[in-house]
Amino acid sequence: MAYGQGVPDLIHLLTSNPHLWLTATIVSVVLFIGTLVAIPIVCVRLPTDYFIRPMHPQVPWRMAVRTAIAGVVILMGVAMLVLPGQGILTILIGVSLLDFPAKRAWQRRLLQRPSVLRALNAMRVRAGKPPFRT
Repeated sequence: MAYGQGVPDLIHLLTSNPHLWLTATIVSVVLFIGTLVAIPIVCVRLPTDYFIRPMHPQVPWRMAVRTAIAGVVILMGVAMLVLPGQGILTILIGVSLLDFPAKRAWQRRLLQRPSVLRALNAMRVRAGKPPFRT
C-alpha cells in the first residue's frame, strides 16, 4: 500500500482491519459519553471569576500531574473536532488545566466565541451557579 494518499489509505486500513474499526467506534462512543458527563461537572465547579483572576504558582508534582491530564484532555478535544463530542469545550477545559504564560490569552480567545461562552454559562445556570465573568 502506497502511503500519502490520505482518505483512500484510511478507508483501506479500516476495511481491511475490522477490529480497528470496532476499536475506533468504541473509543469514539466512550469519548462522547465521557465529555457529556465530565464537561458540565468541571464547568460548574470552576469559580465564577476563574477566567479573570490571576494565576498562582503550583507545587511541582501537582503541576506535572495536571499537565499530563491536560494533555490527554486536549488530545481528546482535538479528536472530537472530527468525532462526536464537544471538541472546543473539551480543549478549553484541557487548556484550563495547564499553567503556561499564554494560557489566559488562549482562554480569552476561545471565550470570545459567543457560542462557547453561551454554552458554558448555560451549563452553569442549569446547575444554579452564576455565569462566568469575562
